[in-house]
Amino acid sequence: MTEDAFDVGAWERRLQDHRRAKDEFFETDPDSPLPESARGDFGGLSYFRLDPDLRIEARYEPLGAPEEVRLGATRGPDLEYERVGTVGFERAGDHHVLRVYRAPGVEDLLVPFRDETNGRETWQHGRYLSLSVEDPESAGEIVLDFNLAYHPFCVYEETYVSAIPPTENELPFGVRAGERL
Repeated sequence: MTEDAFDVGAWERRLQDHRRAKDEFFETDPDSPLPESARGDFGGLSYFRLDPDLRIEARYEPLGAPEEVRLGATRGPDLEYERVGTVGFERAGDHHVLRVYRAPGVEDLLVPFRDETNGRETWQHGRYLSLSVEDPESAGEIVLDFNLAYHPFCVYEETYVSAIPPTENELPFGVRAGERL
């Protein structure tokens, strides 16, 4: 999709629907990370305002062969992932690259990242973006929409074990989009 074809109104409606569905999952689903005792008082997750400028066209580049890596975990031993590629994008005239991972048995790719909001407006260790890439073994243009950035479940229930975004995926600016504390 080119920026010329980008329909801001339709995008905003899709993201608002996504947020409503996520709030409903947290409030009612048996797999919700919220303890049942907290669900009755749950008023929805906190989000930054939608920002179309943080919906960024990026370039996905796969690695020649995925690399087995271990990411730090919130509790217990490190977690195993495959580093499968990178996404590169421009922001305010600077080029940024984030590493892309795949968890065992999960189809969507994971972009765990850190930014200047961590520890104040967002989880101290960072947030995640999920990517659906048609062919993870082929390079191509994608949309990196930070408005879909989310906290791992451990933020809502400490018994969950979550991967800590690596320092190599730290952005030198605040990403005020997506979930917030």
